[in-house]
Amino acid sequence: MHKIEKLHRELLEKLTETNRALDRIAALLVSSQLLQECVSPEGEVRSAEDCAEIVTDSYGAGLCLQEQMKGTQKDFAYQVDEFYISDEEDDDDEEEDGPPPNIALRF
Repeated sequence: MHKIEKLHRELLEKLTETNRALDRIAALLVSSQLLQECVSPEGEVRSAEDCAEIVTDSYGAGLCLQEQMKGTQKDFAYQVDEFYISDEEDDDDEEEDGPPPNIALRF
C-alpha cells in the first residue's frame, strides 16, 4: 500500500506542476491578446471594457469552434465506420480465415 501512496503523491505533484504551467500559458495568451486588442486596427485606443469584451467574445467563439470540431470528428468517425462495414453478400465470397482487419481512425 505504501508504494501506491507514493506513486499517488508523485502523480499529484506532477499534475499540480502541469496545472501551474498551463495556468501560466493561459495567462500569457490572454495578456498577449489584451495587449493586441488595446489598439484598434485603425489606431484608436480602446477602453478596458472594450478589450475585455473582445477577449470574452473570442473565448466564446473558440469554445463554439471546439464543439463544432468535436461534432465533425464524431461525424467523420461514424462515416468511416459505415464505409468499412462489409456487406453480407461479399462475406460469402471470402474465405473464413477470421474477422476482417479492424481499421482504427479515431481521434
